[in-house]
Amino acid sequence: MQGKQTLNESLFVYNLNIETFVPETHILRKIHQIIDLSFIRNLTKEKYCLDNGRPSVDPELFFRMMLLKYLYNIDSERRLCEDTHSHMGYRWFCRLSIQDPVPHHSTLTKIRDRLGEEVIESFFDEIVDQCRQHGLVHGKRIITDGTLIKANAALNSLEATNLRDHHMEILREKEYRNNPDQKRVTRKLSNKTHLSRTDPDSTLAYKQGTPKGLKYKGHFSIDAAHGIILDPFISTGADHEAKHYIDRLETIEKKYEIKIEEAVADRGYGSGRIISALYDRNIRPLIPLFHHSSGSSMPKWFEYDKESDTIKCPTGNTLVPVGNKDTYNRQWYIIKGDDCLNCKEPWLCTARHIPTQNKPRFIQRSQYQDYFDRIIKEEKTKYFRQAVRERFYKVEGIFSEAKRLHGFSKAQFRGRKKVQMQAFFTASVLNIKKLVKLAGKYPKMSPKVAIIEKISRLFSFQLTIFQPKFVY
Repeated sequence: MQGKQTLNESLFVYNLNIETFVPETHILRKIHQIIDLSFIRNLTKEKYCLDNGRPSVDPELFFRMMLLKYLYNIDSERRLCEDTHSHMGYRWFCRLSIQDPVPHHSTLTKIRDRLGEEVIESFFDEIVDQCRQHGLVHGKRIITDGTLIKANAALNSLEATNLRDHHMEILREKEYRNNPDQKRVTRKLSNKTHLSRTDPDSTLAYKQGTPKGLKYKGHFSIDAAHGIILDPFISTGADHEAKHYIDRLETIEKKYEIKIEEAVADRGYGSGRIISALYDRNIRPLIPLFHHSSGSSMPKWFEYDKESDTIKCPTGNTLVPVGNKDTYNRQWYIIKGDDCLNCKEPWLCTARHIPTQNKPRFIQRSQYQDYFDRIIKEEKTKYFRQAVRERFYKVEGIFSEAKRLHGFSKAQFRGRKKVQMQAFFTASVLNIKKLVKLAGKYPKMSPKVAIIEKISRLFSFQLTIFQPKFVY
């Protein structure tokens, strides 16, 4: 017999438990069981008046809704409020009953602006601390990489910073509109000459395989042990990855009171300035050199004397420094006089020369050559190669997950500070997913063990100040 479903609307509903609509294996239930969000009210209390005004929306409700937004890649706060209103699982996670109203989307915007970047960062730090309580953060090896993020602004928003050029562009555009048959003049866009009208913090950036446009850049540093994100820093798109690298490592050490022992990154970070800075800080750099020629060793049969800053050639002549260092901080060395041109054993010489010019041969030596030589030896070891492979699948995997599943491929807001908030929330969601996955394998420390671990970490961090620099 064919059945027929009819809508039976009851005036009253009794004994309705919203929790029954959330399966036991649902990720929101796991997050609710493992992540403790009770710290939020204490975190945000300074942003509200204690004894005046109307009661606000519970700040914990705001953060729970933000976790839903970035966990399920909900692209707008208007849609977030609509989905929370109609989704039983979302209501349960936000501690809303059937009768409770969902905050208006404009209220979420005002709360985010009220809290600001500092409070959002403190929320992210608290999530990292809960990961540490489960033993997921070791802090010994840090992996860093950068990725471009499409800004929430179009190329048409770029305007010339020079007033005369700006007026000329407007006139050319008017002429084209009045005479569409004529050839349109292509604008020459540059970060030096143009600035976005709608998002001045974004800049032009280009990477092979991606369209040119206004971008931001995310600099993510993760703990190599379990891939927990420790520092999701946002800069303008034109900034090179290496520009903020040392500052971000120092921030991680200071914020989490740890001593970094190894730093892993791709060859974009392999400049002499960074490698020398890491060695000087007793951090072992597992970073390939930026270019094969930047760390080229001394040519065969040539010997460098550090005290006199000279180089001895195979025939016994001395190469002395000439001129100033070039843009790559390399010093040129040549043999003065005619001894090089009149050499009787030129087949022994492995120095560089210009075939079309009858000039002495030369050698270029970087001021960071001693550090480069150490990296060249490191690159030949199995340990170094494994670290480079580890960087690829760990941090690149995090970028892929953030962009495909959590909306990190495009900035949802305008301005660096708001994009930084987006990065904090995205990184918090990724860390929470990792914690939910590994919480059974790594149970939470007891309060006594956590205190002992923190004291030992502080003590070891202070001792490293007095330790001598190690040599690999």
